[in-house]
Amino acid sequence: MGMALELQEVLKTEEGFDTKKYPYLAKYATFMKSPSRPVLGREHEMRRLLASLNRAELSNAFLLGDAGSGKTMLVQGTLARDTDRIYVEVDLAKMAASDNGEDGATQMASRVKGLFDDAEKFKREVERMDENSQANTFSGEQSSELVLFMDEFHLLVQLSPAAAQAIKPALAESGRRGIKVIAATTFAEFHEYIEKDQALMQRLQRINIREPNKETVVSILKSVAKTHKVAGLIYDDYLYDLIYELSNRYVPADSQPRKSILMLDSMIGWMRTYPGEYKMDRKLLCEVIYDSTGVQVSFQVDGRTIESQLNERVFSQQYAMKTLENRLQIAVADLHDKTRPISSFLFTGPTGVGKTETAKALSALLFGDDRAMIRFDMSEYALESSLNQFREELTDRVWNRSHSIVLLDEIEKADRSITRLLLQVLDDGRLSNTQGREVSFLNTYIILTTNAGNEVYQDIAHYATSNDGSDGMQAYQKVIHQALIKNPSFAPEIINRLNAIIPFQPLSPQTYENILIKKLEALQAVVYQTHGVDLLIDKKVVTFLVHDLFDIDTNSGGARGLVSLLEAHVVAPLSRYINNHPDTKHMGVRVIGEMSYENKSKLKSSANIEIGSIDMKKLRRM
Repeated sequence: MGMALELQEVLKTEEGFDTKKYPYLAKYATFMKSPSRPVLGREHEMRRLLASLNRAELSNAFLLGDAGSGKTMLVQGTLARDTDRIYVEVDLAKMAASDNGEDGATQMASRVKGLFDDAEKFKREVERMDENSQANTFSGEQSSELVLFMDEFHLLVQLSPAAAQAIKPALAESGRRGIKVIAATTFAEFHEYIEKDQALMQRLQRINIREPNKETVVSILKSVAKTHKVAGLIYDDYLYDLIYELSNRYVPADSQPRKSILMLDSMIGWMRTYPGEYKMDRKLLCEVIYDSTGVQVSFQVDGRTIESQLNERVFSQQYAMKTLENRLQIAVADLHDKTRPISSFLFTGPTGVGKTETAKALSALLFGDDRAMIRFDMSEYALESSLNQFREELTDRVWNRSHSIVLLDEIEKADRSITRLLLQVLDDGRLSNTQGREVSFLNTYIILTTNAGNEVYQDIAHYATSNDGSDGMQAYQKVIHQALIKNPSFAPEIINRLNAIIPFQPLSPQTYENILIKKLEALQAVVYQTHGVDLLIDKKVVTFLVHDLFDIDTNSGGARGLVSLLEAHVVAPLSRYINNHPDTKHMGVRVIGEMSYENKSKLKSSANIEIGSIDMKKLRRM
């Protein structure tokens, strides 16, 4: 045991510092202990830290690293070597907290001064006890030095500028007084709160703590497993590699090695809690990831049924679904480029033909939930001044939901500066927010939609012969591509960054009828579930809405326009009838009058929809 550690045992109480002698140290500081396991992969940083503490005058250090990169562990590893100094950790958050009705931020400057006064008294007492000790390499002076470790150092500047001023003299005299400071914070907090204060920065030697490489993290995991006596239960060393890989993929917001250690620690907890039920294997790892992130790692898409599942949700877009399925096969097989988003698509075609519905279907297929989707209406970002707002919203939402579909609707309406920002996402799979925090897009599917080149689809609608339009799509694929490049409202440079351009054909009258039938069937079900009402619908309702009221062309709003008609002519009056006749349990929707679709000589339909109660005994079900 070093001299400082021996003195520490004499000077402190069982709880920590003597509260009467050193009230500020007792309240806001605790003695640091040696690490519970070896500190691996930080030899260079520990050497730099020790050299900083041994400087003659400004002997303070500033550790900068992402949360979880091991800053505290580095200090613990250093104190294990530097046994002739006493290391103390200061709780700045507690120092800033309100106490006995006092505002902590206001009192923080006086508390900082009181802390250093206590440190000075503690140091002098150590010196008195050390007077008769044998001189060491540094002439007996080093054994009385005190090192104050201040994690979350940005709190000092953020909450109390006066406290930041109060600490500067202590930092400036660190070499002479023998009271050293090791400050620590993240890169983001450093840039936001501290970097601008050059006087403060000049008193601290900066040491960057970067994430360790894979080999180091794996070594750390093996050390943790050995410490907790579970190494023998991991029969395949590949599990350590897998923990590293999956923690990077599914917890991009955290840093190594912490996120890997936490995963292993969770696995140990599950195994110990339920002995015999779990093994230290991939299956348990996947459960741990799901428990902490909500991402179903073990959820596997059946590559054989992708196309059929998509076609069940989206009507008459077989060519688009086939094109999409080709790319998804690569993602499902995990053979995509790991340096870019999993897949990126441009959905092009008239409005209301199934582009957004396809994105929802894809979300359900890949993540088991229609809502695992981040949607932006790009018409809201038409001005260059909206660039920073878009960057912030995009990075924040992807940070919170790293595994998702990012849907950027009507990309042609966004300002070109935003398009250039997206090029970085598509090229590198990452983007930094305005504070410099890097957000990973490597686990996202990027979908852009556009109505640009709409005139091409008018031709397809006139000349396609198949109901699903596949013949028209195949023939017009090159024309669609050229129309997008030539369209002044669309940024052509983005096309080459995308994995696939997927055209959606205009819908045929038969497709509109099929969509409406499905919507009406869903309406019948919800009316029965909500009100216990048996709702019968005349088949002519479909014909009337599609052929008499709806304008079937590529500019009519597509399926959205049809749904609006359904709500106006069926759902709204039906709701009114249910509200006015709460005891009626059998209702009908029918068409009365003559439709122009049935009589081509009529220029205007005289038909309309009627809703009322029905006699079930007299009505034959349709």
